[in-house]
Order: sequence, then structure tokens, then C-alpha cells
Amino acid sequence: MEQGAHPHFDHLIDLTKGEINRSIFSDPAIYQQELKQIFARCWLFLGHETQLPEENDFFTAYMGEDPVIVTRHSGGQIGAFLNMCRHRGNRVCRADSGNQRMFTCPFHGWTFANNGNLKTVPGYKQVYHEKLDMESHGLVPVAQIDSYKGMIFATFDASAPSLEDYLGDMAWYLDMAVDRREGGIVFLPGTHKWRIKCNWKFPVDNFIGDSYHGPVSHGSAWESGFEGMPRRKKGYGYEGFQINAGNGHGFGARWAENEEQVYEMALPEFLAYEQDRFPETHARLGDLRGMHLSPMHASIFPNFSMLWQSGNMRVWHPRGVNETEGWSWCFVDKKADQDHRDMVRIHDLQRHGTSGTWEQDDVDNWVQSTLSSRGYVGRQFTQNLSMGMDHEIEDPTSIHPDMRGRVAGFQNEINQRQLYARWAHLMDGDAPVVQGATA
Repeated sequence: MEQGAHPHFDHLIDLTKGEINRSIFSDPAIYQQELKQIFARCWLFLGHETQLPEENDFFTAYMGEDPVIVTRHSGGQIGAFLNMCRHRGNRVCRADSGNQRMFTCPFHGWTFANNGNLKTVPGYKQVYHEKLDMESHGLVPVAQIDSYKGMIFATFDASAPSLEDYLGDMAWYLDMAVDRREGGIVFLPGTHKWRIKCNWKFPVDNFIGDSYHGPVSHGSAWESGFEGMPRRKKGYGYEGFQINAGNGHGFGARWAENEEQVYEMALPEFLAYEQDRFPETHARLGDLRGMHLSPMHASIFPNFSMLWQSGNMRVWHPRGVNETEGWSWCFVDKKADQDHRDMVRIHDLQRHGTSGTWEQDDVDNWVQSTLSSRGYVGRQFTQNLSMGMDHEIEDPTSIHPDMRGRVAGFQNEINQRQLYARWAHLMDGDAPVVQGATA
């Protein structure tokens, strides 16, 4: 198929065969449509409230390729604004984070309060003759901003559904990470950032349901004992479920029959902590979420992913059709002591940081898959996502009465198929309603 000629995106995703046209990973025209139809209309993860503990704290982030400032301004209210001066479009804040009541554009000195209002303009009387409409030239706010148990999301689409509706059943499952102990979670200081020469959808695809790659891609790390495999029993990698929570969200989880099996699946360095927190989690979340399900990996559509057991959350920022910027954070239960916090941080650095063993394994896969989607001949052949088709579990409540969503075995590409189905649906849908936009 020729690049740039895709009037109907559903045609690129054939769920009856589990096949995807590779042009969705390489076509610049499709990428530009994604910035509009995906990143300007979906709820996107920005960060955690614990990154803004004090009034006037801020951090900078991205929504698609649009830079934003996230602030806790007067009264404790959290807001997010396009990091763009209304004069020449220069970024008004270059720092990653800090505490600031005002942001001054370094180009011509327009100054904005951290609630977005334009406060001062050099030469307002002398050169604008007091005719510049200060009120209508503030920082552009996001259309909606909300948080789920401390996790901040925002959208530029005024017509988007509420965050609660957007997350749907995924929020209920997300509690297994963010609400398993009183007080929820905190983000540890620091953000890892790195560039990858891959299309942004490959890492999202990997995290939402690709348990299949683990024993192969990360086999050397496991065989060397680096990843603590000796604790894990026979059958590891094939026992559990892929759970599709709707709206393109999904995760993979192993299954524990009892408390002892919960501990068998724990990472060795976290075992003592897992034993300590289990009674509280079981009491808060019940049998299904508090004991049986041990989530491993997840993606929330479009570009937010998690490694549950490792205490890692990350966003895949698009940087062109062939490049992605990963941002990654460690999270721990707020009640976790300092020793456990240190262990999570070290674990994350060694496995999932910019030089982590797992990260290097994965990055090479995503880069090679992107490259194979660019050649004329290569993109004539579809990508195969047929694993486990027609083998969904017909009645998920037969596993447990509280089970929600669509469920299949642990080695099944149900989540990837639904990810791309959601992608195609949004790409073909109505344009987002961006308030104040003139084009």
C-alpha cells in the first residue's frame, strides 16, 4: 500500500485474521493524523500529585508533541497549560520542575502567572498603546484535567468523556498498584528520559500484552540469575491471564491460588515487604485483586505503561514517526519504609533504567521492528497478531465472580488486537474539540 493513502483506518487492522498493515508504523501522514486524532483527544498521563507537594510547585511534560506545564497554583488547585508564549510561541519554561509563581518568556519578556493568566507585557503602554487584550492571551489551558488516586491525566479535547469513563474497568484493576495500602503511592524523585529510534506504538504494544517475548528476549538475564528466576516455579511464563479492560487498555497477570503462591512470584529482594503488606492488601481489595491476580505489565491507551511488580510507570512520547522518547518513574506504597524504597530504586536502575538490562533487550527489538516497517517491500507484508484468536475465555466470571473485562490466557495477543482496534476507531472518528483553536 502506498504511503499517505489511507482514507479509512479500519482497513489497516483486520481483526478477523489478526493482521495489521505495517504502514501504521512508518507512514508520516498517519503519524500526523495520530497527533490530531489520538494525542489531542485522549486522556494522557502527566505525572503524580506527589511531584507537586507544595503550592507553586510545577513540572513540565508533553501531550503528544505539545509541551505543557503542570502547576499547583494558589489554593492547591492543579492545572496544565500549553508551554507556549502567545506572542511568538516560545516555551515560557525550560526547567523540568521547580517552584515558581510566574513564568517569563525569555524571548520578549511576556510574563504569565502559574494559573495561566498573562500578567505583564513589556511596552504595554508604549508600543501596544494599552490595546492588547491581556485576558485572551494567557497560556492555553488543557480542556480537562483530573486525577485518579493521585495520578494526573489531562486532555485537550473538550468533548472527551470524563476520566472515570475513559479508564472504565482499568481503574478498578489499577487499584492493585495505586491503592493496595492506606495512603496510596508516591513517586520517588527523578525522571529517566531517553530517545529510541522506534515508532511509539511498539513499546505500548510490548507492555500491554507481550508476555511471549520475555523468555526469549530476556532469557540471558534470567539464565544468569540476574532477574531472580530461581524463586519462580515450573510453568512460569504460561500461567495467568491477559485482561482487556476496554477502551484500548489492558494488562497481563499471573495467577496465584493462595497466599504462598503470591510469595513464590515475588521478586527475591521484595519478598519480605510482600509478606508484610499482604494482609492489608487482601483486606482492602478482596480475594481477586488482593491475592489471586499478580499483575506484571500494562498499558493504558494511548501511551502510558506500567511494570506492576517492579514499581515502574512510564510514558512513550512520540517524537516523529520513527522516534520515541521514554519517560520513566519509580513508585512505591506511601507506607513503604526507606529500605524498601531504596531496593525499588536500585531494582529499577538495574532493570528498567536507561542502561538497564531489560531496557536494552527491549529497545533493540522495537528499533528493528520499526526499521522493517519502512522499506517498500517490508511494508507490503502484514504484522501477525493472531496468537490465541478464538481462544478467549467465554465467561470470565467462571474464573472468579469479580473478574471484569475480556480475558484470555497469559500467552495471547488479545490486548494488542484491542489496542489497534481502538486506535483505528479513534483515527476514523470525529476530530477533537480544541477550544480556541482556529485551524
